[in-house]
Amino acid sequence: MAEHNKLLIAVMILTVVVLIVTLAFNGASGVGPPLFKNNTGVLSDKYSTGITPSGWVFSIWGFIYTWQCLWLLFAFINIFRKTADGPAYVSPMILPPLLFIVYIFNLCFNTAWIFLFGNEHIVLAFVALFLIAFTLYICMFIAYRNLYRNGPQLQKQGRNIEIWMHRVLVHNGLGIYATWTTIATLLNVVMTMVYGATPGVGKEDSGTVALGILTVELAIFIVSDLFFLDNYSRYTVTPYMVVCLALGGSIDKHWDETKTNSIFSAVLLGIAVTFLVVKIIVMIWRHIKKPLYPTEIAPTTAGIKA
Repeated sequence: MAEHNKLLIAVMILTVVVLIVTLAFNGASGVGPPLFKNNTGVLSDKYSTGITPSGWVFSIWGFIYTWQCLWLLFAFINIFRKTADGPAYVSPMILPPLLFIVYIFNLCFNTAWIFLFGNEHIVLAFVALFLIAFTLYICMFIAYRNLYRNGPQLQKQGRNIEIWMHRVLVHNGLGIYATWTTIATLLNVVMTMVYGATPGVGKEDSGTVALGILTVELAIFIVSDLFFLDNYSRYTVTPYMVVCLALGGSIDKHWDETKTNSIFSAVLLGIAVTFLVVKIIVMIWRHIKKPLYPTEIAPTTAGIKA
């Protein structure tokens, strides 16, 4: 029978502490001085990219951080739940210490980005933002792999609802965060090219480069998600939604039918919306016709107690 894992509990507690610090500095960045030269809204206007979404789109940060709190709460609740094999959070261990350690680094990079961007260190801020996205993809890899490997055991324990909690809270929570920071990294690519390079590159050309990179990333993501990673990412839909939101917000702010990047963004938005619909249809069809686990369509909570 599995026993409590002190290391895992310790890194989970540390994760919450670091998240609270990160949220505090995020709040302070909206104010500006004395910690920062300007607030993030002023800096976004100062370092405009020509493809930055409208201000209302950035309210997504509220959803992102709420989702992070929810999946962490789910992880903590499992410490106090028991199965016949031991504590729920280690029987089996789906969210291991490594995931939380990488996530702590992610939050540290997040805080570093706040300070670097808030004090107008554009190039270093780009590096920090890239590392935020990169560490999130590592976390997603760990979460996907462990649920795939241990899903059958969860099902044998009658914990199908918990499988869904991992998919909805952990996978989609990390997915929305990773996708948004990936897009934010592309915006910082434009900032670096326009304001950090010597000589600077034109804003329109830099925006085209960023949209071109997004096109490649989107193509790779769609193909891998629908055809190669279905067993892992079948129920992760937030990345598609975030791309649609970001492109829609960019068009809302910068639409000009005479501008190449406006047309480029509109085409990408059409592709993103189309594949969001395709993703949902394929997900539902595969769930009914090709369930990952035999009795998954009839979830239960048997075999577990508080």
